[in-house]
Amino acid sequence: MLEKVYESEMASNLGSMSKAYVLANYGLLDGDPAEVVRRYLHACSVGVTTTQLAQMGATLANNGTNPATGVRVLSARNSRGVLSAMTVAGMYDDSGPWFYRVGLPTKSGVAGGVIAVVPNRFAIAVYSPQLDSFGNSVRATAVIRELSERWNLHVLDSQN
Repeated sequence: MLEKVYESEMASNLGSMSKAYVLANYGLLDGDPAEVVRRYLHACSVGVTTTQLAQMGATLANNGTNPATGVRVLSARNSRGVLSAMTVAGMYDDSGPWFYRVGLPTKSGVAGGVIAVVPNRFAIAVYSPQLDSFGNSVRATAVIRELSERWNLHVLDSQN
């Protein structure tokens, strides 16, 4: 775990905490909201390499089966669920505009790692630590946006 990342996130978690309490109020969250947020932020602070991010994304692109090992680690249904969550919330408050522009399920991390998935094809993983006002890597998103445009990757594009 990246302790400094975790401590930073814990010190500024009012948004996550408030969302957790709203979800709990509507019966949409199991467990104590503060504990759920603590676990979530702990999971967000796990250090991984860009290669590991690419392997995670490729597994999602391959419907839950790791293409390097052939081992199924998620059901196809759960993989679809993860990609859906990435589409609607993976880029924080920029998720809607991001999907409109780039058209790929994408997840950004507070340390600067970003993965984008082209379902049934491949994944793109990029790391660069400088973040924009949404908490997404400036350079990583620029690279993914450029590749999506250059290679015509938007999942809703009729030319795919």
